[in-house]
Amino acid sequence: MKQSRQLRIGHAERDRAVETLREAAGDGRLTLDELDERITAALSARTRGDLEPLLADLVPAESMLEAIVPVTEGVRIREPGATWQDPLVLTARWEDVVRAGPWAVPPFLELNPVASNVKLNFVDARAPHEIIDIHLIGGAGDAVLIVPEGWGVDIQRVQKGMGSLRSSVSPKPVGRFPLVIVRGKTSIGGLKVRHPNRFDTWQRDRRLAQGGGIYAKN
Repeated sequence: MKQSRQLRIGHAERDRAVETLREAAGDGRLTLDELDERITAALSARTRGDLEPLLADLVPAESMLEAIVPVTEGVRIREPGATWQDPLVLTARWEDVVRAGPWAVPPFLELNPVASNVKLNFVDARAPHEIIDIHLIGGAGDAVLIVPEGWGVDIQRVQKGMGSLRSSVSPKPVGRFPLVIVRGKTSIGGLKVRHPNRFDTWQRDRRLAQGGGIYAKN
């Protein structure tokens, strides 16, 4: 057992541990501050023994190996956004970037509104994960998050630059609805978090009248 704890680990083991920690936070067994602290430690872990203390009060001893070592299913190609190490990156340079409709929301995203806006509408999105991590890299554009009732959006981990930080959404979700955690910082542009307004609803009704589907711009 001691020899096993000394084995070196790679990104796959770190990602598996982060997944276990996020599941525990989604179940209410970890606070967001505890989640942040343990994820930071997990991502810098070098051996299995480094990961075990982070999971010891969350996973039974007999299941520890399963919580650290990912199941190998041959060669599997993961879409961007599946892991902390490889987020889905949305960069708006000279045109806005928009996601709306029944788009698939990965657990990890990175938003970079360089000179235009990044707008994510989650109202009809397919979001199977209870926690969605968004890293904001501030630019001259705004990041706009539109979420349905019941969702929670925590922006306390965003460092404010010249742009504004505005949210009319509760930082805590209702029941098992998703929680969006936004990290990073703003620059000239800002961060706006809200529920859909009349214009959003009009756009949605119009899109549905035309057959619905995913709306992805850039």
